[in-house]
Order: sequence, then structure tokens, then C-alpha cells
Amino acid sequence: MNYFKTFSNCLIVKGAARSLICDLQRQVWDFVPNDMVEILELLNHKKSIEQVINLYGKQNKEVIFEYLYYLENKEYGFYCDEDNFDLFPELCKDFIVPAHITNFIIEIKKENISWLGDLVPQIENLGCKDVTIIFYEELKEKDFFYIFEIFEDTRIKSFEITSKYHKKITDKLLFKINSKLQQLTRLTFFSAPEDKTEFWDDKIFYDRIYSTNKIASFKSCGIVDKKYFNVNLPKVIEAINYNSCLNMKMAVDINGNIKNCPAMIHNFGNVKDTKLGEALNDIKFKQYWNISKDQIEGCKDCEFRYICTDCRAYIEDPKNLYSKPLKCGYNPYTTTWEEWSINPLKDKAIEFYGMTKIEKNNA
Repeated sequence: MNYFKTFSNCLIVKGAARSLICDLQRQVWDFVPNDMVEILELLNHKKSIEQVINLYGKQNKEVIFEYLYYLENKEYGFYCDEDNFDLFPELCKDFIVPAHITNFIIEIKKENISWLGDLVPQIENLGCKDVTIIFYEELKEKDFFYIFEIFEDTRIKSFEITSKYHKKITDKLLFKINSKLQQLTRLTFFSAPEDKTEFWDDKIFYDRIYSTNKIASFKSCGIVDKKYFNVNLPKVIEAINYNSCLNMKMAVDINGNIKNCPAMIHNFGNVKDTKLGEALNDIKFKQYWNISKDQIEGCKDCEFRYICTDCRAYIEDPKNLYSKPLKCGYNPYTTTWEEWSINPLKDKAIEFYGMTKIEKNNA
């Protein structure tokens, strides 16, 4: 067997200084040198191993076989005959979802909680399956159950709630919540006494996340960090084709304004007098959807671009639609990370967005 091919679920992403192999089945990634990627590109285009060795010279034969041994051992690729090479097609990278909107964010005050009764049916009619609700206040038991009643018997697949922690967030309450609604996937509490995560188990069927961060606005969103990288197949395919944060997203901010994201400046009406479908049909609403990481400065040369999220609300140059995300401290040319908020080159943008010290630190 004189041919070698990577498995179709192993996506190769070439960066300026190094590359990634993303195993979309196991949802893991590994660094690989760009030299290896150049060889793989030839092999995946049906060049035989012998042809590749002749191209690079016999002095590199040992290195080439070391690469192939590594890839086979990690189960990223396999040897095959020429006759069988075309029996293994590439992964289809088309992103097709039978919905107008895939995810919705609602930033809301307790005094306006009744808005949900009107919003949820509209969200459901847009085909949206995933909803996030954010309160900057404490929620009592009756508040949780009021929300659950609204989502009960809807086609919405999952929703999560973020709210401020208080002492009555006890195991007893969490168990009681567990029996009320199956669609609940996560509760997040900020201003908690400690940082901890409790994943769903056989007793409570949703995640509980506790954070000591103090959050007062959506300006805390948009951070780029390895802990948020996602090697999930649908998200990666979406990132290849569209914007990894704003595509098919819709939001309502704290004042009821309809936006692409609560942190965005521009709005498309208010829930008091505008239906979500009307806002969605505005010609400018989808202007960010097609901005992929392959178009964004810095990101287009980054090996993480398809597993990383993108933020268009906070960017390094507010006048440039394709500017790098403000809250990214990674340099793909030196492969180094730094704390984004202390970079003096970002000071003007930080001032432009009016971020406080707390908002920078909590991002």
C-alpha cells in the first residue's frame, strides 16, 4: 500500500507558524508542523508516498515516514492502495439548518420578565431550538418556575439561565428545579462564593456553574480563550462557512432592543412595537453572518480559526468590519498568548467601548 490518506473526520487547519489536526469525531485537536501539512496535502491529492519522497528528496525519507507513523498511530490517517483511494470521499462541509434562527439570547430585567410570554412563541416560530436568558439580578424560586411554565410544551430543545447567586440557591432548590423542565441544560450563577462547575448527573439533569466574577452587563462577553474552543462537528462546519458567533443568532438586550447580539450597537426595533420576524427581514440584519474567520485580520492566519468563536461587537479597530476580535491575546505568527486587556495597542478600542476595569477582568 503506497498511498496514505487522512480520515475525512480529521480536519487540517494550516496557520501562519503551525497547524492543527481537528478530530471532529473524538472532538480533540493536536498541533502539527506546517511541513507535515504540506506533505499531507500532496498525499490527500493522490500523490503516492514514493512520489512525495522523490519530490522532497531521499534525505527526507525518514522524516516523512516518522510523520506517517505518528498520523497512523494517532488514528488520523491510514494506508491504502491506489484502487481504494477514491472510495473514501472528503467530509461534506455544507452547513444547512432547517431554521431561520438557531440560537437566541435574551438579556432581561425581572420587572420585564412578562416579555418572555410574548417572545418565546415568536422564537419558536423562527425554528430556534436553543435559548439563553440572562438576568443581572437574583432569581427567586417563583421566578424560575414562571420561566419554566413559559417554555413548557414548546419545541425549543434547550435553554439556559444566567443570574446572580444568593444564599437561597441550595441543593433543595436545584433538585426541585430538576423535576420541572427537561429542556433546561444549564444554570450559571455569578457573584458566587467560589468558582466551581457541577456537570449533570443521574440526579440533576443540567449543569450548574458558579463564578466569582461580578457581571453587570454584556460587555463581559467576547473573550477568546482556549477553554472555549469547540471541536464539535456542526460548530466547526458552521465556522468554515459563516461567522462562528453571529450566524443565525438573534438577541434582545436589557432595554428590549432587537439585535444580532446584546453587545452590538445597532438595533432593529424594540420588542414593544416590533416582531422578531420583522427585524429578521431587515436587509442589514444578516450583514455579519457571512463574515468567517478566513476573512478577519489575524484570524485568517490562525490555526485555531475554525474551533474558536468570533466577536464583532468588540474589535481592535471599530472602523474596520474585518478587524481582529478585541479580546483575543493570541498571536498566530509567534504562537504566543498574552493578556489582551493590558496590551497598550488595544487602549483606544477599550476606551471607545467604554469598558470598566471589572468588565475587562471578567471578560
